[in-house]
Amino acid sequence: MRITSRQILDGPIAPVLYRMTVPLVLGILVMILFQAVDTYYVGLLGTVELAAISFTFPVTFTISNIAVGLSIATSVLLANVIGRGDMQTARRNTTDSLLLIVIVMIGVSLAGIATIDPLFHRLGATGTTLPFIRDYMQVWYLGVAFIAVPMVANSAIRATGDTRSPSQLMILAGLMNAVLDPILIFGIGPVPSMGVRGAAISTVISWFVAFTIAMRILYSREKLITLERATLPALRRYWGRVIRIGVPISVANMLTPVGVAILTALIARYGEQAVAGFGAGSRIEALFVVVPIAFTASLSPYLAQNIGAGNIARARTALRVGLRFVLLFQVALWPVIAASSYWLARVFSDDPAVLHIARIYLWIMPLGLAFFGVLIVINTGFNSAHQSYKTLFCNLLRLFVFFTPCAWLGDYLFGIPGLFAGSVIGNAIAALFAWKVFNATYDALEHGAAPAAAASEPALPDDVGAEKQLLLMRITTGF
Repeated sequence: MRITSRQILDGPIAPVLYRMTVPLVLGILVMILFQAVDTYYVGLLGTVELAAISFTFPVTFTISNIAVGLSIATSVLLANVIGRGDMQTARRNTTDSLLLIVIVMIGVSLAGIATIDPLFHRLGATGTTLPFIRDYMQVWYLGVAFIAVPMVANSAIRATGDTRSPSQLMILAGLMNAVLDPILIFGIGPVPSMGVRGAAISTVISWFVAFTIAMRILYSREKLITLERATLPALRRYWGRVIRIGVPISVANMLTPVGVAILTALIARYGEQAVAGFGAGSRIEALFVVVPIAFTASLSPYLAQNIGAGNIARARTALRVGLRFVLLFQVALWPVIAASSYWLARVFSDDPAVLHIARIYLWIMPLGLAFFGVLIVINTGFNSAHQSYKTLFCNLLRLFVFFTPCAWLGDYLFGIPGLFAGSVIGNAIAALFAWKVFNATYDALEHGAAPAAAASEPALPDDVGAEKQLLLMRITTGF
């Protein structure tokens, strides 16, 4: 049974959030495995093909993050108006968001196809790998709209409180990709072998099916698509709001691989086996953040609907419930990961040196997932209040002021164990800072001084009074 807006606004907080989160766990896990399936089958083709598809990851990750930012912005804005019961505006917003992502992805497609060779040459691709990169990216760019639009459509569906349908669509796309990959890559019966190009075709087909189903749900079931034309000024105004919320989210998400790159550079001084152990540990660790990510995906529309309805105190309580859950869940998971570290690491390598580093990683780093979970929950609170610039601000501070210096100092003093412990400490300090900024933000929201989600436009115009400017400064700095 799906969660209704009335339950989000009036029902018991913890049970409703639990029911919204559970369906997303499996869907997000399938999405994490989606790329792994492509990588596995392409790896069977050969080393050159595997290297070629590896070159595409930074580009596809960046473009996907653009879609993620716009989809979260859509979910927040849509949940706001649903929370205050304005379904006419909800239909308009959904339609305009879908139009925006289509236009953006058409631009990405045209620019991407035109720049495949120079871009990947600058990324280090050679004449050996470029033909395979071209085979993959030409198809991927042509179908990128079908990959990106379902992200926005799923976010719109989640904004209503329905997390089951988006999860089912993610699972369907993942399973279709797993079935189509070997058929299109290696060929079977009348289907010829297409190699790397087949992997891209499989991805596009899988998401195209998800795209058609998601659009049908939005149009026929949710009645969230309108065929009425929007006025150009209204369209520009709404798109501006989506971009203002979405772009900081996209940039903040892109900082995560930067942190991984920094740790990789620090540990590379200890040799290739240390890097391999670090890589194995980080891939195992990624599987244990599925629950916090699923929780924040359900928390976002929950908070936004309540903020839209003016229930700021209820939204704040829900976020605190989420913080306690994520913190306790990840802390409880830590000894389980540490105790099973040997068997988990052996999935990736039998090399004793690699296993040693991977086990040290799994003994220490998963504790930092508790603080990372706190950060992403607080970021959800910022995004739901239309203040995603604070998400970016806190993530920048986390990476460059807390995380990196602590990791470097730990490495300098205690070697690899110190490097990992310093990373955990950096995340903990960043979480405490973000908590301080969050409290200042929601204090101001409860006093009506921050942008009110219940209004069709932000409540703070450029010419706010001196008193509100002072309070806004307090929100921004956290003091």
